Amino acid sequence: MDKKEITAKDGNQYYYTISYANAENPLGIVKATLQEYAIYKSDNDELIGKLYRTKEGNWYDMPENTSINPLLKTFIKIAIEETEKKKTVAAEGEGHELV
Repeated sequence: MDKKEITAKDGNQYYYTISYANAENPLGIVKATLQEYAIYKSDNDELIGKLYRTKEGNWYDMPENTSINPLLKTFIKIAIEETEKKKTVAAEGEGHELV
């Protein structure tokens, strides 16, 4: 997987990869397919946690995912949003459509 680098507001660098995960209700019925952001402290596969986002761009908290400090989680979400926004603006400026 391709790791993308971000710098959080606390000044530390993190890396993330994107895959997909299903959010299910207690009966096992899929409610939504989410983007799963695996967050790494460094480029050496030191996983610190996972974040989830809907296709509309809203962050979704999985009940079992509590390993990241809440303030750090907010900093990382902001850094991801800023990075993806810059990527979108750059692609639109080049005349490419994002899918």
